[in-house]
Amino acid sequence: MKSKIKLIIIIGIVLVLLAGAAVALKLTAPADEEEQTAEEEVTSSLIFDKDPTDIKTLTITNSYGSYAVERFGDEGGYAWTVLEYLYAPVSSTQINTLLNKAATLTAQQTVVENAEDLSIYGLSEPTAEYKVEFDDSQNTVKEICIGSSVPGKSGKSYMYLKGSPTVYTVNTSDVSCFTQDKTECINKTVYTAYTSDDENDTTDYTRINKMTIQRKDLDYDIVIEYDTRLDDENAVVSNSSSYRMTSPVTLDLNPDKCTDVIQGVFGLTADSFALLNPTEEDLEEYGFSDPTAIITMNIVGGDFRMLVGDPYNDEDGNQAGYYAIVEGYEVVYRFSNSKLPWVSVMPLDITTTMITSNYIYGVSSIDITGNAEAHFTMTGSEASDFAVKLNGNDVDSDSFKTLYQFILRAPAEQLCFDDVSGEPALTIAIRSASGNDTIEFYPTENRRTIIRLNGITSFTCKTAYLDRLIENIGKFENGEELITNW
Repeated sequence: MKSKIKLIIIIGIVLVLLAGAAVALKLTAPADEEEQTAEEEVTSSLIFDKDPTDIKTLTITNSYGSYAVERFGDEGGYAWTVLEYLYAPVSSTQINTLLNKAATLTAQQTVVENAEDLSIYGLSEPTAEYKVEFDDSQNTVKEICIGSSVPGKSGKSYMYLKGSPTVYTVNTSDVSCFTQDKTECINKTVYTAYTSDDENDTTDYTRINKMTIQRKDLDYDIVIEYDTRLDDENAVVSNSSSYRMTSPVTLDLNPDKCTDVIQGVFGLTADSFALLNPTEEDLEEYGFSDPTAIITMNIVGGDFRMLVGDPYNDEDGNQAGYYAIVEGYEVVYRFSNSKLPWVSVMPLDITTTMITSNYIYGVSSIDITGNAEAHFTMTGSEASDFAVKLNGNDVDSDSFKTLYQFILRAPAEQLCFDDVSGEPALTIAIRSASGNDTIEFYPTENRRTIIRLNGITSFTCKTAYLDRLIENIGKFENGEELITNW
């Protein structure tokens, strides 16, 4: 009998515990009753709908801190900026997303109209809050709190408007932008080519008039300039690139090798931010008091100047890129090595190997003096009427073309800025409609020949080339077949 009474008591206790658990679940799980009722009552209701251009200020607070997006300008045109980062380029994509989402709010469901305990919904300590102030006739202000995710409802979050006891669910995708770090509002793209709205505007805003690369590992500047000869419709230019290197030597660029250097600035995008609003001490710490490189570009669509600071390493301790700042922006960026070709490029990496590129049909005369003597005059502007005289006598134009091609192939193998003395072994003076070039050859004792271009010591090449050139000039005068290798 006693055992039966004991069993009844145990069963009773279990039933009491189960009943208590059921009550607790009901109190802590609004999705079971309140939300279920809401599903039957309301679906997708528009809370408010305003014009994003009427937003005056948008203030956002989340786990990353607080920041404000504020409008400036007048009726002629508005723009928005992040107040904390006035001198940083804003991401128009992110700003537009914030403004569009803040201007309109649509609830997916009404959870409860008179919520007494907001903590149930994660709204007593919201995931994010945003306050949007409109410049409309009512000076409307809306303050929204975003709570926790709805249990069992993927992609839904709780939300309520301050001043109202009603709790709603919203699509998480509609409010997720308010939970992100403020740095998402800063543009990682540091230069974009200007584009005109005028369909009749044919200006090339991507043309770089002049680029200067200064590096602490070089005792000279690399200067690249637009080849202005191309603007002269009467000029005869054989350069296949629109640009020439003018320092430390004058050479045409190789279009197959210079693309990154010339075009790399357009759409240049950092990998990440190292620091926003840096102080002078910060800039020194990142290496900008003694920069690795300074890149300056005069571009038709707007000038560009970047300072490259110290390198930084990846997680494995390998050098991964460089810190950099762009003039006009108070931002320290991180760029991977591949995005900064200007830091490592060498002059001969991007130039042609030919030290002159005067187009043959634009050349009027060539004077050769030294260990070979010859005076060539040319007439004609195309193959059909091209004619050549050597020392006043007609010669075969096709054979001359072979000799001229050999001269053009004078190789710029290495840069050289050594002083030279004495008389050159050979001097070639080319007169052309597009410009004049004088090439001087000075052999040295180590079977290298120094080449002076237009009075400036510039390159070295193998002396074997010079020997073959002198030999070929003699062969041409004697009507013999030229040798084109050396």
